[in-house]
Amino acid sequence: MKKRLAGIALSLAAVAGMSAFAGCNEETGTQTQDEKKIMQLSLNPSVEFVLDENDIVVSANATNEEGNLILSATAFTGKSASEAAELFVQVSEETGFLVKGNVKSDENEIKVSFSGDTEEAKKLYDTVKGEIQSYVTENGLTAKVEQSQAIAKEGLEKLVAECAPHLTEEEIKAMSYTELMEVLLASRKETAELYSQELKNAYYSAKAFAIEQAELETLKTHLSSTQKLAYTVAYTGYTNAVSLIEQTRLNLLVNEDSPYQLALVEFREAKADYLAYRNYVASLEETEVTEEMTEMLAQYDVALERTETALDKAGKDANLALDTAKAQLKVAYDAVVKILDDASVNANAYADEISANAKTATETFFAQFETQHAKAKERAKNEWSDMRDKMQKTEE
Repeated sequence: MKKRLAGIALSLAAVAGMSAFAGCNEETGTQTQDEKKIMQLSLNPSVEFVLDENDIVVSANATNEEGNLILSATAFTGKSASEAAELFVQVSEETGFLVKGNVKSDENEIKVSFSGDTEEAKKLYDTVKGEIQSYVTENGLTAKVEQSQAIAKEGLEKLVAECAPHLTEEEIKAMSYTELMEVLLASRKETAELYSQELKNAYYSAKAFAIEQAELETLKTHLSSTQKLAYTVAYTGYTNAVSLIEQTRLNLLVNEDSPYQLALVEFREAKADYLAYRNYVASLEETEVTEEMTEMLAQYDVALERTETALDKAGKDANLALDTAKAQLKVAYDAVVKILDDASVNANAYADEISANAKTATETFFAQFETQHAKAKERAKNEWSDMRDKMQKTEE
């Protein structure tokens, strides 16, 4: 149905805060100098910052679980790109991700990448690199800063596809750089206080269903009374399939007693133990490091790898279950679409009505999600805070 409704999702994206085409090269879709851009920083914690035209952070998002620990520690919005980079390094140092003392060749590598214009990205990278190097020098640290491959438009499209699953591949590819950045920024602001990768994924999925259901509910009003009877039966099957997906996600990935969250607890503990001992060993002179210490560090590393494997397995098992549920959803969704097609209901004829109802639905959805997942939201923040406190005390 989404392919048949080409253009509607674009109007829905406008509801989410998309701007016009100003400041963008229409032929290439590339960024101009006065545009928003993305800065990604990776040490192991990985984070993404959206910068405005003055290179000020307007949103911060973790791109892996450890990144949530960094972002939950302090506020990054309102900082310049250089200030945000320095703060990232500072928190990474305080929590042990950045090694103090004897550094191995594969440690303390900070990768920085930007979206948009290559020349402008290079200038900003040089500024950010200088700020990071000044900080590590002043604090007696050793770190290597490298510029990663620029985030091309295709990379930006991938980010938007992940956080706005209600948009089709065709619609995303048709967007300009400006439009993609606005959709991404709107989504990042909505999930700014969700310090959990899986809770964010649950949000993206549930929001997409809220939009889709608003669309289907709107089209139902344009059926005859007889057609509505058959539609109601098919639509009930569809909503049941949606509920199955949402419940599967909660049971396997989001809820406190889910396999993924239980594995994440063990991962956090193993990570904190490994980082603490790694930094202790690194703080010693090489002549002070005994074979027993080296063996102990190896054991901590093995324990960490075991929890990482378990966490990865929990995620993959959940995705397999979700794939099964999504297959059921497709069957149910196709049944609803067939009734609309047989009734010759042209969705594009009701695009404005659908957009208005979708806007109302998303506003209602946001409030409902906040209420339903308040405990999970608070739990995620507290658990990263507890881990950070433990690591900082170990440093002291």
